[in-house]
Amino acid sequence: MQWVEGLLWLDGPTPHGILNQWLTVALIPLALLVQAWGPLFGSTFDRPVRSRRFLFYGLLILGLSVVMAARMFYQPVHTQITPEGHLNWYSPQNPPVFVAWAYGLWALVIGAPFLLWWRPFWQGLLIVAWGWVWALLSFLFTDSAASHWCFFVTFYAAFVLVYSFLVPDQPARDSPPTESGRAK
Repeated sequence: MQWVEGLLWLDGPTPHGILNQWLTVALIPLALLVQAWGPLFGSTFDRPVRSRRFLFYGLLILGLSVVMAARMFYQPVHTQITPEGHLNWYSPQNPPVFVAWAYGLWALVIGAPFLLWWRPFWQGLLIVAWGWVWALLSFLFTDSAASHWCFFVTFYAAFVLVYSFLVPDQPARDSPPTESGRAK
């Protein structure tokens, strides 16, 4: 999302400009899907889908449904700058008005894979809490909660990257030993 917003800032964003319209209509929805589907697909590296397929595909469909519903309901055709200087790619109304339950549902969709499948649970909760605190603060105190929140959600990846360097890989318990005596 930050890459798309960066491209929008490089464009100005010029109202009704071709690049602005293309980024708003084509890449913003894709970036939103990546926010929801990134943690979901990332969880497949640790846990197979087979044992959790209904919940996995339910979250997959819910993420797609929320993005599609927002695009069909609000139909933004270009990104604007709000009075506080944030990007508004969400709604033709400026500043945008966010429906609290839909905003909360989106936060839940993004955080659910961490809460459901990250172990130990407290680490997943810590990662998600970061995003949810900023989501709440963005919703309460800025005029473009989605754009403001997206900046801080970027830190999910930073947390996971730092964590990956701090914690050594553990072999799976059911992996057969190799010739060296260690599991693959």
